[in-house]
Amino acid sequence: MRVLLTGANGFVGGHLYALLKSKGHEVRALTRIADARYGNDNIACDLERTENLSSIVVGCDAIIHLAGRAHVMSDGKVDASAAYESANTDVTRRLAECAANNGIRRFVFLSSIKVNGESTPNDKPFTSKDAPHPHDQYGISKLHAEQELRRVASSTAMDCVIIRTPLVYGLGVRANFASLIKLSISGMPIPLGGVRNRRSLISVQNLCSALYRAVSIEVPINATLLVSDGEDLSTPQLIRAIARAHNVSPNLFWFPVGLLKVLSILIGKHGVYQRLCGSLMVDISETKQLLQWAPEFTVVESMNIMAQSTLEARS
Repeated sequence: MRVLLTGANGFVGGHLYALLKSKGHEVRALTRIADARYGNDNIACDLERTENLSSIVVGCDAIIHLAGRAHVMSDGKVDASAAYESANTDVTRRLAECAANNGIRRFVFLSSIKVNGESTPNDKPFTSKDAPHPHDQYGISKLHAEQELRRVASSTAMDCVIIRTPLVYGLGVRANFASLIKLSISGMPIPLGGVRNRRSLISVQNLCSALYRAVSIEVPINATLLVSDGEDLSTPQLIRAIARAHNVSPNLFWFPVGLLKVLSILIGKHGVYQRLCGSLMVDISETKQLLQWAPEFTVVESMNIMAQSTLEARS
């Protein structure tokens, strides 16, 4: 199988490229600027600026579209909405139309659980059947991209598989999860011992296995699917798992959660409070059934892989 992989030099893309190659597939690794790591597989292309995409997709059997404008907590752009729509929605629409016109069999799109919303009750996980309720411009742009992709697929022979993912972690992760790792192993007092939330997340290994299954399964499939590790952890459980993987003990202590919420509002950090103390769960039963897939690694195993790989990279 010949696969076009956009965003190949991103966090998920690097891992997925290695998996596809290990399975014996040909990969066109598309990056915004040239990346010598991919040798002759590399295509340098700015998808927002390139008008004719046919030369990129022609001859491919499938596309896995990871490229896009990532979620940023405080986006300083004058018009963040236009930037997200251009990078996430418009590019997806144009790429999907070009793919369909060139006979691509399947288009796999990496979306976000932010299309569903920002939180769930502890007893009611998100499903793909829930009405979308994005809260920010990033989530809205991903929803619009999904809608455009479905529109193209519905009038052509091309399958589309949309994968909505919660927080992804693993070797090379940055931003919020990298900060949580540093905090968990720092020995600093962490006032989250009393938090009783439940959050879904997914290791990059499990996400890549789901994406690979989505692009390689032979039966026709058009679906929107949610993925996770299949385990919902509280924030204290997650912190302990990170710390144990690094052979340290976290300095968690109990503090009133209600007071944490009030303090977060007073200092303008309610979003941080919500991520650390709120719940966000996803139901992956449909994904397991349709893709005949299950997470290959537990959270503990994934944390150990990440920690060991980090140590080896530093040595």
